[in-house]
Amino acid sequence: MPDQYIEKIHLKNFKGFRDRKVQSLDSGLNIFVGDNETGKSSILLAVELVLGANPYRVESIGLDRLLNQQAVAEFLAKDQRKFEDLPEMEIDIYLGGCSQEEFDGQANLEHTDAFGIYLRCRPRDDLHEIITQLISAADPTFPFEYYMIEIKGFSGSPITPYNKPINHLLIDNTQISNEHASRAYVRKMYDEYTVENEKQRLKYEYRQSKAIFSKEQFEELNKRIEGDYAFAVKSNSKANLETDLTIAAAGVDIENMGMGAQCFIRTEFALSKQTKIDVVLLEEPENHLSHERMKELVKIIGDASQSQVFVATHSSLICSRLDLRRAVFLGDLYADPIKLDRLSETTAKFFMKAPNSAVLEFALAKKCLLVEGHAEYMLIETFFQSVTGGPLSGSGVSVISVGGLSFPRFLEIAQFLGIKTAVVTDNDGDWQHTCVDRYKAFAGSENIEIFADNNNQRSTFEICLYEDNSALCDELFEKGRKTLSVQDYMLSDKAEVAYQLASNLGDKLTCPEYIKNAITWLNS
Repeated sequence: MPDQYIEKIHLKNFKGFRDRKVQSLDSGLNIFVGDNETGKSSILLAVELVLGANPYRVESIGLDRLLNQQAVAEFLAKDQRKFEDLPEMEIDIYLGGCSQEEFDGQANLEHTDAFGIYLRCRPRDDLHEIITQLISAADPTFPFEYYMIEIKGFSGSPITPYNKPINHLLIDNTQISNEHASRAYVRKMYDEYTVENEKQRLKYEYRQSKAIFSKEQFEELNKRIEGDYAFAVKSNSKANLETDLTIAAAGVDIENMGMGAQCFIRTEFALSKQTKIDVVLLEEPENHLSHERMKELVKIIGDASQSQVFVATHSSLICSRLDLRRAVFLGDLYADPIKLDRLSETTAKFFMKAPNSAVLEFALAKKCLLVEGHAEYMLIETFFQSVTGGPLSGSGVSVISVGGLSFPRFLEIAQFLGIKTAVVTDNDGDWQHTCVDRYKAFAGSENIEIFADNNNQRSTFEICLYEDNSALCDELFEKGRKTLSVQDYMLSDKAEVAYQLASNLGDKLTCPEYIKNAITWLNS
């Protein structure tokens, strides 16, 4: 664990967030998950801007892209626009393990005693009169250019890149081909591995070697040039050791490797136990990686004990294998993030060991139909259409095949996240035990219902399907049967039977009543 780490993030009028807190952060690993446009990348950017302590970084992005657009629109829509009502943007980073006086104070959005840093963008007081004239016009343009940027400790003391308390690194694998981002990464890693006097010595010797190269290697060439002109190697500040640096793996520059290899190496190198980076921000570390390579990366991230790591991901594998209890689920921009830190240890470990599941797809769903196997999954779209009169696509209902033994694991997550979940399951010949007693822990949950046929003779989906559609099934499958009855055949090759039924009979099939009830309840 790093000596200093981030405990809480408070955002006001930053990008899509009006006023949002992300708190109780883990000093080790935090995984931000959510649908598109829920703010995962925005949170990483907010941390990067504050810990970088560089106002020019904010200016280079542009305040017009950072200040919440709804706040801007609401201000411009006012009948009377006053200087005092101009929206301000603030990011507060609360620090744990910090004891330095310049970070201790109440200069934060909550006005509470704490250690931390804030970044604040507000209109300049010295330009009050000019700004007032601009915003009083009949059809004003928002005065972004008249805002100032402050980065200070909670004591009110200015913070710069030279006195910031936390060393951080952002690795954005969505920008892997960006040359500026690549150079910034290499410089950061170089800074981590060198001490100051070594850095100066290497710079001097590199410049010296370039001067010797110019003198000795161009000598014959320059003799052929008339006048005072000559070829030389650049030796100014824009062409020095740090601008020419790269990182090589097995003798190959990483820029000459595939994107997947670059993503993997950058993350592995940054999380090496030799580095002392307090906070590492990983934007979609799964980008460009194969399944096997991603599993290797998961282990590297999980073993990174010397850094606080923030991951923004769309990967179920990364989310579940790194422990769901470390996940921070972001819903819409106006809902509080939800942590699964109270998820039972057995459920968390189940998903860490289970085959690649659709746990993230489930966690991001508003409504979900959990089915037991491939057969139900292949036919559910047909049944949904017949029951509701509309297609499953675009209905807001997700269908996930999880295997019967996994249902309670998914339902525990559903309880935390409030996902409306219908379970469609076989009764296995004992409806009371299999479908009632087994789910007692979820009885009374308004968002969870279990659906199964309560006739113990109709013990599986295939038996129910055959009994409700015997004429159609006999017509499709009876030809060629020598020893197995049609029903036994349907039980022996479930997935193939479901595929044939979906392909050949479609909406002619009668939906079993318990599945109809599940779809109706879920769609209500």
